[in-house]
Amino acid sequence: MKCSISTYYKILDAELYDFDDGYMQLNVDINAKSIDIEGYVSKQKKSISEMCNVPEENVIPISRLEYEANTDE
Repeated sequence: MKCSISTYYKILDAELYDFDDGYMQLNVDINAKSIDIEGYVSKQKKSISEMCNVPEENVIPISRLEYEANTDE
């Protein structure tokens, strides 16, 4: 079965966001039978931290509600 997943992250102290709190949404279409959600989020945290040049602990998974409350979406 195919489905779409959205994950939301708060990024702390990144130059990309002028060292203010930044927010990111990632969307992916996946095969629901083979996804390991915790593994997926862990890999995404690592990728985001590398892209934003911050430690992984500065990339925090958050809820959609928190994301929407802190962005214009």
